[in-house]
Amino acid sequence: MFCLVLLTRHAPVFDVLKFTAFVAFGVTLPGLVLWRLIGNYRRNLPEDLAASFAVGTAAQLIVYLASASVGLQRWSWVWVPVVLVIGVADRDVRERVWRRVEAPLAPLTAWLLAAACGLVLFVMQRKGPDRFLPAYTDPNVSYSDMAFHQALAASAKADVPIVPLWVAGEPMKYHTFFHQVSAATSWGTGIDLTTLLYSLIWLPLALAGFALVFVLTQRFLVKPGGQPHPAATWAGPLAVVVAGIGGTVQPLHDLALGGISMASSAYLSPTQSLGMLYALLIAVLAIDLLRNDRPRSRWVLLILIGLAASGSKATVLPLAACGFGLVFLVRLATRRSTRTAVIGGLIAFLLFVGSVIAIFGGESSGLQVKVAELFVQLPPYAAIRHGVGIDRYAQLVSAAATLLAWGLAVVGVVFVRRFWRDPGTVYLVGAGVGGLVAAVLTSQPGISQVYFYRTAFPFLAVLSCIGLAQLAGKLGDRRTGVLVGVAAGLGFLGCVLARAAADGFDDVKGPFALTLGALAIAAVVVAAGWRIARRSGTVVTAFLAALVAACMIGATTLPLAGLVSEQASQIMYGKVGFGGPTEAEADAARWLKENSGADDLVATNAHCIIKRQDVCDSRHFWIAALSERQLLVEGWAYTNRANRISVTTGKNPSLLPYWREDILAANDAAFLAPSDFAIERLRRLGVRWLYADHRAGEIAPTLKDYVRLRHATLDATIYEIR
Repeated sequence: MFCLVLLTRHAPVFDVLKFTAFVAFGVTLPGLVLWRLIGNYRRNLPEDLAASFAVGTAAQLIVYLASASVGLQRWSWVWVPVVLVIGVADRDVRERVWRRVEAPLAPLTAWLLAAACGLVLFVMQRKGPDRFLPAYTDPNVSYSDMAFHQALAASAKADVPIVPLWVAGEPMKYHTFFHQVSAATSWGTGIDLTTLLYSLIWLPLALAGFALVFVLTQRFLVKPGGQPHPAATWAGPLAVVVAGIGGTVQPLHDLALGGISMASSAYLSPTQSLGMLYALLIAVLAIDLLRNDRPRSRWVLLILIGLAASGSKATVLPLAACGFGLVFLVRLATRRSTRTAVIGGLIAFLLFVGSVIAIFGGESSGLQVKVAELFVQLPPYAAIRHGVGIDRYAQLVSAAATLLAWGLAVVGVVFVRRFWRDPGTVYLVGAGVGGLVAAVLTSQPGISQVYFYRTAFPFLAVLSCIGLAQLAGKLGDRRTGVLVGVAAGLGFLGCVLARAAADGFDDVKGPFALTLGALAIAAVVVAAGWRIARRSGTVVTAFLAALVAACMIGATTLPLAGLVSEQASQIMYGKVGFGGPTEAEADAARWLKENSGADDLVATNAHCIIKRQDVCDSRHFWIAALSERQLLVEGWAYTNRANRISVTTGKNPSLLPYWREDILAANDAAFLAPSDFAIERLRRLGVRWLYADHRAGEIAPTLKDYVRLRHATLDATIYEIR
């Protein structure tokens, strides 16, 4: 019910009902049949629902790719009744699929999980849809990447392979599986892509991801047929909060030390949401197979999800390979069987190599090996840099501050005992450390290498909660949940006060000292209270457990403060972007969609979301996104060629001039100096329509003498070439 309330805030009720029915009966229900039939799973309801949604999405994606290749996109839903018939036709299948769960959640655990998910979803709603909706109505409330994703989804509805609709003649070698999923959902429901991407699809992706964080944590605390760990009640919900809105202790008053939580990117980077969903389910399957590779049919699920992950986010499979690789090395060193680790590692490696060839076409999207470049790109560096060129001292301070802030947020990892004994724990360590190392060793435009660590972070959050659970277990008291809760509250309060006291500090050391002191005081107070109450366990163990809990929840301070403080919101979530359309411009683009042919080519004079002198920020995608038509040249950022030029020149790929100067000149001449010759040049290029944006620049009044006026609004006019 809470989820439905969130969805109906910005979407028509009928669209919400159609979307909910599609997710439930067109994705999750057939996914449940596959999950239980192939994997022989039935542990608990959150696991079944989250995993079934992920499996159903993967199956939907693969069927859509196949059907689109033969022009049958509209019929990509036919796999659903086939799977459901299989699930009910045979008696043996029915008994495997429609059984009760083996270990339903305890009521308190279920309520804590619901509260944790609700909190993170509320933060996402407030800093996602509530900030950017209604979409395409205010040019000062925009995020160009969302229009970019919508344009790719529009291409996915009709084109094989996907092309960048905002510029003609360029390929798109990119992780586009999210856009294929969106296209399949749009065809299946009839929901407009704007409503789908901005208002609806983010929520089930995020919710399923949070549920899988809980499932992953439970794998270490609730063993089949055994007694659950005393911390199983609260550790899973805590992991959801930490992975969802934690990640970085933020001691600086005016700077954020990198947002790497799931909520920080789940709305505005939908490809990360889908990739994270698959990364988490791969981890669950990998842990089960590494511990016991029976039934072997679970390898089929691993391959299915691996295939779906291969084009969802480029960071997923390398981290899976790191996880299997570390398991292989540890088991080799301890002279235990490496067979499962080798098979899993080979699957991840071969799928990744296949994706590099078939999906990315050998393109790197500007990724380069540049050690510690990340710490030059993150905010602390610019604040303390002196002189010209690279300031190595500032880079070192930035690295120390960032790594300390990230490390404190998952400090519980240190207390995971004898991790090498459990291949599941080793897998998470390998994936988590692999993501951090990859982020530190590489560089990419837009600090995109940080997605390696963003993908790895939930694994470290789970490990940190496991370490805390093991610390709490050493106390030998079933009321350790009270200790963790009190410590978390005091840690949060301490970080709030320390960050407020850091206002006016010009250095990094002072704010860190204040925050570390506040966290230590919180832990001392809790440990003293534990001792005074004569609870079991040593005071040192109580102090360490309290410190870990205080640090992990202290990392949620800035994301939560952003809900009530505009200053904190701008630091944590950034300012709302600009460069979008007015409502009149958006309506004109939608008119073009309804009144032009699917293969028609459009020219426009709008190319830059920001233009100062000769510098153009070419992240202009919204005409392509809303019209769902191919533009001759709208923007030219976020293309493979722009990334290649950026690597060789060192320039920002969004600020590069367009490399086909003759095409741009011919395009713009039709708007600035129209003539029979200028229009004929566009006709020979295949252009059928002209989208004249009056806010983008002057339009020659004589243009109407050479083309046919078809539609006019306050800010845009559409012409057809006769």
